[in-house]
Amino acid sequence: MGKIRVSVILGECLMKQLCSFSLACALVCAASVAEATILDDFNSGTIVTDFQFGDASGTQIPNTVNSAAGGQSFDSDSPDTDNVVTNGSGQLDASGKNNTDFGSNYVDIAGIASGRVIGLFDVSWAFDENVYDAAQDEEFRLSLIQFDPRSTFVTGEIFFTRTSATAVELVGNAVGTGSSDTPTVTFGSSGNLLTMLDLNLSASTMELFYSSDNGASFISAGSGALDPSRGIESVRLVINEDFTGDRLLIDRFAVSVIPEPASLALIALGLVGIVGRRQRG
Repeated sequence: MGKIRVSVILGECLMKQLCSFSLACALVCAASVAEATILDDFNSGTIVTDFQFGDASGTQIPNTVNSAAGGQSFDSDSPDTDNVVTNGSGQLDASGKNNTDFGSNYVDIAGIASGRVIGLFDVSWAFDENVYDAAQDEEFRLSLIQFDPRSTFVTGEIFFTRTSATAVELVGNAVGTGSSDTPTVTFGSSGNLLTMLDLNLSASTMELFYSSDNGASFISAGSGALDPSRGIESVRLVINEDFTGDRLLIDRFAVSVIPEPASLALIALGLVGIVGRRQRG
């Protein structure tokens, strides 16, 4: 009986220690989440697409390097952006787009149905306020697409639109049943922003962030809702309308995938199981 009581006491002590350890871990994790920025989250994930445009000057979009491990090249669906090339200074220069066509380029990625996906779009622009056509609002977007390249089924996207001679609007756009956009933010005819769209496919929500100090701090533009039936299988770069005489420079176009918290919980349970087996041994 004495041996049984000692075993019970040891078991209770072990459970208390595990509970204390779990609580401490939870508190540390909560603190880390509170202190982390969306850029930290992005960097902690698996980057599946990453164009930083450090290619030689004059490189066209389909020939730019995707620095993500195993990342695919851009697939251009038309010659509309043939004159959009790198400038040799780590940027893609869209000022050469001299047509009003919908220029789109796609990157194929492995299908994603759950967890978080964060799009990063680092851009600067300067429009000539003396030249504006309300029927041809310039647009530039990073779109997370439901299907493989050439699909137009948007799950969520970072969407910039020139809406007047002096204004550019930014919104997190979602499409499909039950979807809703984020609130719209308005900027001037020139600007420089690091924007990030955080899509939670498991919760069918998204939140748009932007930074005007190169990621040192971020402002949330607000949240929106996703179509619960839509996942992501490709990424699209859109440069729409004529940018002659204007400036649009893209510093980075990237996507990161973060596993569901449930995956991390399973790992933690596995570690507890290992500890238990060692104690019994």
